[in-house]
Amino acid sequence: MYIELDKDEYQIVRKYFNFNFQIPAIAVINKDFPGKIYVDNKENPKGIIVWAISRWAYAYFELENLKRNRKFFKELMIKEIAPIIDSLKEQYFEVYSLNDDYDKILEEEIEGFCLYNKHYENTFILNEEKFNRLDLKNIDGDVLEKSFPIIPEEYKNHFKITGMNKETEGMIFIVEEKTVSQCVNNGFEYDNKYFIDLDTFNEKERNKGYASIVAYELIKKQKNKGMKPLWETREDNIPSLRVAEKLGFEKSERYPVYIWKKAIKK
Repeated sequence: MYIELDKDEYQIVRKYFNFNFQIPAIAVINKDFPGKIYVDNKENPKGIIVWAISRWAYAYFELENLKRNRKFFKELMIKEIAPIIDSLKEQYFEVYSLNDDYDKILEEEIEGFCLYNKHYENTFILNEEKFNRLDLKNIDGDVLEKSFPIIPEEYKNHFKITGMNKETEGMIFIVEEKTVSQCVNNGFEYDNKYFIDLDTFNEKERNKGYASIVAYELIKKQKNKGMKPLWETREDNIPSLRVAEKLGFEKSERYPVYIWKKAIKK
């Protein structure tokens, strides 16, 4: 059985999420980012899913009662998650976990879903001494400030959650009046830490240094406000790892991520 917490109950689960990579979950718990929180029970939760809407879900399970936690996760996926992602015409649901012990729960067969992928991701923290020695020059285009919605527009009609209209800060790199790369504070903040989203849209525009420059400019701006960036990427995302290293980021945490895919109805 699963229970969705009301907003005034979110702090029930706060003590279970303390790592940097879990800051998106903490942002939801602190009501700084729109989301939903599910538990197996309110008094002493053994299973918790914190879902940052439109992005990722973060799991906490106590493993001494596997049968109970498997039932909690299966019922949540079948009865709650599946109808929501169907209504959004989404196919995937990502679950971030603490370690491989969660295989015992998350690799179980679930009606209507298949475990599409399990991979590992890393969170990186910035070595400010290395960053301060950088002097990246913008020679090919212009870097401009821009605001971004933290939630895609199509999600806003499906959830009655406070904060769906919030915006966050970012930078765009423009070449010949076209945006080729952007870097955004994605709205996941806690204390003075925030996560970065970085994109270069056209493959032809990659490996030209645009991503490094636009990220560098955003980090400088946020640094002036006392904010410290966090970088997250898959272990096999070599281009992202190279940019992170160039900017002075150093690996801090490693964890598995499970991607569930809706099964195709025959």
